[in-house]
Amino acid sequence: MTSSIAALLVRAMVDGEDEQADRTAVRILDAVVLEVATSGAAKLTIEGVARRAGVNRATIYRRFGDLDGVKEAATMREGRRMAEVAARAIEGVNDPADRLVETFVAAIRIAREHPVISRVAVLEPGQLIAAGLADDAALLHLGSGVVAVGIRQAQAEGHALHIDAEEMGQTIAMLFAACVVLPATQGIDLRTDESVRAYARRTLVPMIFGPNSARAQ
Repeated sequence: MTSSIAALLVRAMVDGEDEQADRTAVRILDAVVLEVATSGAAKLTIEGVARRAGVNRATIYRRFGDLDGVKEAATMREGRRMAEVAARAIEGVNDPADRLVETFVAAIRIAREHPVISRVAVLEPGQLIAAGLADDAALLHLGSGVVAVGIRQAQAEGHALHIDAEEMGQTIAMLFAACVVLPATQGIDLRTDESVRAYARRTLVPMIFGPNSARAQ
């Protein structure tokens, strides 16, 4: 049941875009990811994307409008893929606190290993912040929506009834963004799954389930 709810959430947010996207659009978005991973977000150009994707510039303009449009489309696609991976990470996990922890661990791991996020977070953190806030903070809303659905599921099971799911979803999404952007040397050590898991249990679990919850022990 847990995994089916998470999967339905992701499918609703994706709205079938990846499955229905034409191959040319997929090649263009793949090219954006490779260009940024190789040269950085600041050096991304329509010409570079077109060359790597094997299409002409007019094709990119026709599908995405301009450079900002193609960057936003690539950012949202990668965000949806992250949500899918996080959903799979909690398949078969029944305890609501464990679901919260493992979702956070999976999300941080994806960010740590993603070729674009890991590079930009270190070399161009401002670009990463801009990507999260682009298109009326669509990526941030995606993340907060994922968390809010998980919290509402826990509330349906009788837990975390003292909090507002939407507000807490936004709070954790912003916290996640800060964890990604701030280097480990300037913040909490989140370089391994074990350290992320321990942090989530110390901080997120009592935040959501209450300081006196047995799950916070």
